[in-house]
Amino acid sequence: MRRDYLLWVAFNTVVFFTKQQYLRPNYIAGYGCRVVKFDNGIQIETCPNVYPPSEDTRLLLSAIQASKGQRVLEMGTGTGIIALHCANAGCLVTAVDISLDAVKCTRKNAELNSMDIEIIQSDLFESIKGKYDIIILNPPYLSGQDSENLTPQDALPLIGGEKGHEISLLFLDQAHNFLNHGGKIYLLTSSESEAALLEASSNRFSMKTIAEQRIFFEVLAVLELQLDKC
Repeated sequence: MRRDYLLWVAFNTVVFFTKQQYLRPNYIAGYGCRVVKFDNGIQIETCPNVYPPSEDTRLLLSAIQASKGQRVLEMGTGTGIIALHCANAGCLVTAVDISLDAVKCTRKNAELNSMDIEIIQSDLFESIKGKYDIIILNPPYLSGQDSENLTPQDALPLIGGEKGHEISLLFLDQAHNFLNHGGKIYLLTSSESEAALLEASSNRFSMKTIAEQRIFFEVLAVLELQLDKC
C-alpha cells in the first residue's frame, strides 16, 4: 500500500475512520478469536511526518490476538493506534518509534484517550529492556527505488532499505532476545519481501500466515512467529 501512500493517504485516512467494512481481510481458517478489535471509541489524531492509519494498519490490528495482562511491545508505533487498542484490551503496552514526531504523536493520542502506556524513542530494540509476551511491527517496506523525490523525513516511515526488507530483517535478528517463552511476534509483510523474511527467520522461528489482503498490485500479509530454536 505504501507505494500509493502519497496519493492515497487523505482518502485512506477518511475511509479508515468512517467505514469499518472497507477492508475484508482473508483470515486463515481455524486461527481463533481475536481479543484486540477495532474500536471507534478510540480517538486518533494524525500528525505531520507520521504515517497515518491505513489499510496495512487495519489488517495488522485485526489479526492480533492478545489477552489482558500480557506485556506488549509495538515497534514503529506511528500514531499509536495499535498500541492504544492493545492497552484498551487490558495489555501492558510499550510503544516505540525511531521518529520523535511519532513519539510525540503517540503521547498526544494516549493523553487524548486517557490511556497509560509507556512510550519510548528507540532505533528498534536499542533502548528496550526486558521481555514481552507479544511484539508487533508494521515496518516500512518500500524499496530504495521508491524514495525518489522523498525527503529523508518523508522516507523514514516508508522506505525499508534498498530492497525494502532490511529493517524487517534487523528486527527479526534481534526480536528473539526480547520475547518471552511462548510469546508471539506479529509482523506485517508485503508480497515483494515475504520470501526473504521467511528464509531469514526459518532457523529460529516457527511461522504461519494468519491474515492477508490484496491492496492494488501487492498482497499484504500478517505473519505470526514463535520461537522454535534458541
